Amino acid sequence: MRAQRCVQGRFLGGRSPYGYRLVDAGAHPNQAHARWGRRVHRLEPDPATAPWVRWIFEQRAAGRSVARIAWELNERGVPCPSGADRMRNPHRCGQAWIVRTVVGITESPRYTGRQVWNRHGTDHGAGAARRAGGAGRRTDAHKWAVSETLDHPALGQ
Repeated sequence: MRAQRCVQGRFLGGRSPYGYRLVDAGAHPNQAHARWGRRVHRLEPDPATAPWVRWIFEQRAAGRSVARIAWELNERGVPCPSGADRMRNPHRCGQAWIVRTVVGITESPRYTGRQVWNRHGTDHGAGAARRAGGAGRRTDAHKWAVSETLDHPALGQ
């Protein structure tokens, strides 16, 4: 997985980040998978949400706080990630931007056009589910696998 992400820059699955959508990129490079009908996907900017991601990065570069950005997105009626795609996080209300969402976007290396793997690991230690709410914990940045080349159009940073 690390080699596929770092060297090939392949999208390894999962949901697309806010501002992007998945598009077909052809047959799977593994011939067995291709025979089974599996396809490779890539990220491309979503016409409805990509302009808002670019706007977020522009506002941060201009020195605006993430709290102010979240407030203005809500004032403008911009759907938050779970509001723009209800299937993305059906357990969330999808009604408003919060500071943590804006921080997550501005800190994600995915918006630089690179693929990233291993940002969140799994903590299997005693009491891990209780401490982490059953979710993976964020991995130290030096352990992330980041593609060497640009894989998709950058929206920020």
